[in-house]
Amino acid sequence: MKQTGGVYRKSLRGEAAFMLPMLLCFVPVIIIPFFYAVYIGFMRWNGISQAKEFIGLLNYATIFTSDPQFWKSVWFSFRQTVAITVISNVLGLTFALLVSSMPKNMQGLPRTLLLLPNIMGGVIMGFIWRFIFQKVFLSIAEIPGLGFLGQSWLGEPGPAFWAIVIVSAWQYSGYTMIIYIAGLTGIDSDIKEAARLDGPSPLKEFFSITLPLIMPSVTVCIFWVMVKTFTMYDLVSSLTVGGPYGTTTTVSMNLYEEAFSRNNYGLGSAKAIVFFVFILCISLLQVHFTRSKEIEA
Repeated sequence: MKQTGGVYRKSLRGEAAFMLPMLLCFVPVIIIPFFYAVYIGFMRWNGISQAKEFIGLLNYATIFTSDPQFWKSVWFSFRQTVAITVISNVLGLTFALLVSSMPKNMQGLPRTLLLLPNIMGGVIMGFIWRFIFQKVFLSIAEIPGLGFLGQSWLGEPGPAFWAIVIVSAWQYSGYTMIIYIAGLTGIDSDIKEAARLDGPSPLKEFFSITLPLIMPSVTVCIFWVMVKTFTMYDLVSSLTVGGPYGTTTTVSMNLYEEAFSRNNYGLGSAKAIVFFVFILCISLLQVHFTRSKEIEA
C-alpha cells in the first residue's frame, strides 16, 4: 500500500510539473486580465488617468437601458454565428465524406487545399475577398446568367452579411473537415459491414450509423466555430469595417470602439463581461445538447 501511495504521489507531482508551463502562461494572460476586467467594470475610467471612480453597477445599467448599439451588435454576431456554424459544419462534413471515400494516396492534396484558408490570417482574408467582391465579381457578372454577382456586396446590409458568412464558412470548413475525417476514421469498419447486411440506403446509413458515431466530432466542431465566430474582429474589420451604416459591427468591434476609441474602459470592460456570460451560456447549452446525442449514440 505504501509503495502504491508513493507511486501515486510521484504521478501527481509529474502531472503538476507537466502543467506548470501552461499555468505560467494561462494565469497572466487569461486569468489575471479577466478579473482585472471585472474590477474595471465597476469603475469610470478613461484608461489614461491614475484616478478611477467607483460607480458600482452603473456601467451595467447603462448597457441594459441605454446602449442599443451594443445589443444591435450582439444580435448581428448571433445571426452570423448561427449561419456560419451551420454552413461551415455542413461543408466540412461533406468534404470529409468525399475525401474519406478517395484512395488514401490521393487524400493529401484536397486536405491541404481545403485547410489552407484556415491558416491565413483574418486581415489578409478580408482584403483578398474585398478585392474579389468589388472587382472580380463585377467582371464575372458580365457573363449571362451571373448578373447577380454584380450587386453591391459590401455596400448594402443584406449582401454584406452574406459576404461575411461566405468568407468565414469557406475559411472554417477546412478545419472542421479535418476533425470530421478523424471521427470517420475512428469508426469501426465491422459496425458498418454489419449494418449493411440489412441493406439500408446510403442516406439512412449516414443518419442512423455514421452521424451518431461521429457526434463527439460534431460537438468539437460546433463549439470551435461558435467561439471563433462570436469573437470575430479582424475579418469583419478588414472586409466591411462594420458597415454599411454599422450593420455589420460585431460585439468585438463595439467593445474595441468603446474602450479604445471613446476611452471608456469601464463601460467597455462591463460589456466584455456581459458578452462573456452570454457566450458561456450559449456554449454550455450547445455542449449539453450535442453531448446528450453522444450518450444516445
